[in-house]
Amino acid sequence: MLKYKPLFLSLFFSFFLITAGWSQVSKSQGLTTRHYQLIEAPTGPEKWDAWRNELRAWKDSTLRHLNYKDENYRNPDFKWASNAYSTFFLMANEKTLYDRNGNFDIRACLRKYEDEYGGVDVVVLWPTYPQLGFDDRTQFDFYRNLPGGINGLKKLSAELHAMGKKLMIAYNPWDNIARKQGIRDEDELLKMVKEVGADGVYLDTISIVDGFFDDLQKAKKGAIFQSEIPINPEALNLVHQSWLEVGWNEKYKNLEFGEVPHLVRNRWLEQKHMIYRLSRFSHEQSTLIQNAWVNGCGLVIWENVFGTVNPLNPRDKYYYKAILPVLRQYTPFFTEGEWTPLFPIKLNRVFASEWKLGTKTLWTVINRQEQGTVGKLFEQEYVKGMRYFDLISGAEILTTLEEGKVSIYADFKPKAIAGILGIPEDECSPEFYAFLKKQAVEFEKADFSTAFALPAHTLKPVNATEKYKVSLIPKEMSRIPVSADSVNMTFAFRQRECGFYPIGNYVDYSYSQTRNEITTGKVSLRLQPFAMDKKLVTNAQFAIFLKASGYKPEHPENFLKHWKDGKPSKGLENHPVTYVDLHDARAYAKWAKKRLPTEAEWQWAAQNGQEATAYPWGNALDSTLVNTGQWSATTPVTQFEKGKTKTGLYDMSGNVWQMTESERTDGYNDYCILRGGAWYINRASEWYADQGAQKTNFGAKYLLTWPGLDRCATVGFRCVADME
Repeated sequence: MLKYKPLFLSLFFSFFLITAGWSQVSKSQGLTTRHYQLIEAPTGPEKWDAWRNELRAWKDSTLRHLNYKDENYRNPDFKWASNAYSTFFLMANEKTLYDRNGNFDIRACLRKYEDEYGGVDVVVLWPTYPQLGFDDRTQFDFYRNLPGGINGLKKLSAELHAMGKKLMIAYNPWDNIARKQGIRDEDELLKMVKEVGADGVYLDTISIVDGFFDDLQKAKKGAIFQSEIPINPEALNLVHQSWLEVGWNEKYKNLEFGEVPHLVRNRWLEQKHMIYRLSRFSHEQSTLIQNAWVNGCGLVIWENVFGTVNPLNPRDKYYYKAILPVLRQYTPFFTEGEWTPLFPIKLNRVFASEWKLGTKTLWTVINRQEQGTVGKLFEQEYVKGMRYFDLISGAEILTTLEEGKVSIYADFKPKAIAGILGIPEDECSPEFYAFLKKQAVEFEKADFSTAFALPAHTLKPVNATEKYKVSLIPKEMSRIPVSADSVNMTFAFRQRECGFYPIGNYVDYSYSQTRNEITTGKVSLRLQPFAMDKKLVTNAQFAIFLKASGYKPEHPENFLKHWKDGKPSKGLENHPVTYVDLHDARAYAKWAKKRLPTEAEWQWAAQNGQEATAYPWGNALDSTLVNTGQWSATTPVTQFEKGKTKTGLYDMSGNVWQMTESERTDGYNDYCILRGGAWYINRASEWYADQGAQKTNFGAKYLLTWPGLDRCATVGFRCVADME
C-alpha cells in the first residue's frame, strides 16, 4: 500500500490553488508567507542594513518554525542538484536531437547549446505539450513513442550520464487520460524513472507532490523534483530545484524590473536550493540574468519554447556563457558562503552581493544602466598579498591603497556583469590562471549587441500532379470552382505557446497576447484549378494501395496501429484511415496520381468558395451533421449526407483532422497544419491540443517529431489533383 494519498488528488488540489489565482501572499499573516518569491528591497541604501537584519531574523524564525532540517541537501546523493546551474529544456521534436536515421543524437543536439550558453547540466526532455490531446494517448505514451521506446530513452539517459549530465522526465498533472484508462500516474512515473534511469521528475504547473519523494528514491537513488513554479518554504527539503519566471504572478510582475535588484526568497532561506531564472518569451533578458547573478541562481536554456523559437540576443547569450562557468567553479561560495545581499557600492546604479568563504571573498556585481560606468566600486581593509580579479573578464582589477584601505575600481559596459574575487596571492594556482585565461578569451570575442532575429518559416514546395481534363476527373473527386482572380481568405488559429507561423500581423507568441484567443490572418493568393476527393481516404482504400504498391514505411512504429493482422478491422473498412504520418499520406497520394491539398485549397473547398461559410453546410454549428464527440471513435466517411459542402465533400469538419501540404521548418521545428477538427474531445484541461469539429477557416499547428509519435488516432487525409 502507498503511504500517501493518490497522487492525482494531491496534484489536483495544488493545481486548483494555482489556477484559481491563489498565491502564498493570500496567507500574508503567516510567518512563512510574509514575503513573496521576490523580496523587495528599500530603494535607499541607508535602509539596507536594517532590511538585511530583518531578513536574517525572519529567516532564522522561519526555519525554526518549520523545524527545518537540510538533510536532503547535505546527503551526498543529492549534492549534484545544488551544483547544476543550467537546465536545458529540450523539446523532443527538436530537429538536431536526431540523426539522419531518426535515432537520438544527443551530443550533436547539445553541442550548440554547450558552445553558446556555457554548458548544460540538466536536460528536461519534453515530448508532450502542445501535441498532447490530439488523441487519447497518455503523456507516458508520448515518451514510449519516441525512437527506440523505453530502451531508446535508457540509452539516451546513459549517454547523458557519460557526459556528466542529468535527465529529467516531465510530469503533466493536468493530463487525466491515463487516469481515465485506470492507470495511476504515480505508478507510471516511478516505472519510467526506474526503467529509463532518469535523475528526477520535472513538475509541470505544480510545485510539490506530497508523500512521493521517498518512493522516488526507491525508483532511482538520488532522484529529485524540479518544479516549474516556486515552492512553499515548507517543501524546501523535498524539492531541490525550482523555476522562478518573470511575471508569474501578475500582481507582482513589476517587481522584477525595479532599479534595486530583488532578493529571491527561497534562495535566501536555503542557499543549496537551486533556483532557475528565465523569461521564456522575452527577447531581452538582461534584468533576469542580473537577478540570477546577484542571488547565485541558475538559468534555464530554452530557445525552442513548445514550438515557438526565441533565441537570446548576443549580449544575453554571452553573459550566460560567462557566469555559468563561474557559478560551477565557485559553487561553495553560493551554497555555503556568508551572503550579504546589496553590499554597499559607491557607483550609481551598480549593485552587488558579497559572498565570503574562508580566506576569499566573491562579489557578484551588476550595472543596471544601458550605458557604461567608470569609477570606484568599494573599499576593503588592506590584507597583505590579497589580489582582486574579475572572474567574468578574466582580468586583474585596478586597485589603490590609501590609509590602510584598498579601493577597487571598475570600468563597466552597459548592463555589465562582473564577478570580483578577492584571493590571497599564494592561492592563485595555475588552474586559477587557466580559468581566468579561458574567461578572458570569451570576453574578448563577446558580442554585446542586443539585436535579435527570429527564424524564417520555410514552406516545403508543393509538387503538382499531372493535370486532369475536366472530362477525366476521377469519379471519387469533385471539381472545385476557383476564381480567375486572386482570392482573399481568413485563416484562424488558437493562441497557444507553440505559436503558428508568420501570417498577417502575427509574428510569434508572447505574453502580450491572450492565451487561447482565436487569432486570424489575412491571406491573398491565386488558386489554380483543382479537384478534391469527396471522401477522406478510407482504411479499405489504403489497404488497396499497400497491396498494389508494396509500400512499407522506413519507420513502422504505430503504422496503422488500429488494424489487425495487417488488415482493417471488420466494420471499419469505410472509416477514415488514421495512424499514418505525412510521409505515408504523400506516398498514397503519389500512387493515386494525386497530392495533398494546400491549406488554401482545403479551406476554399470547405468554405464553399466565395460564400466563405463558417461550416461546410452553412454558418451555424449543427452537431447532427458532424462527428464532434458524440461517438467514441471515427464514423464512416459518408455518414453525414447533410453535412456536405455544395460540391459534395464529406467530413470537411469533424471525424478526423486532415493533413495539408503545409510542411514548414523554422530550423528547430518541422510542422504541418491540420484542418477540419476531429471526433476526440477531452475537456479536462485548457492545455490540450485543439479538439472537436472546427470551422472551415481554422488550422492547428502539428509538430512533427518522428513517425512513431506523429501517427495519431485522429489524423487522416484526403487528396487533390491539379486540373487544366
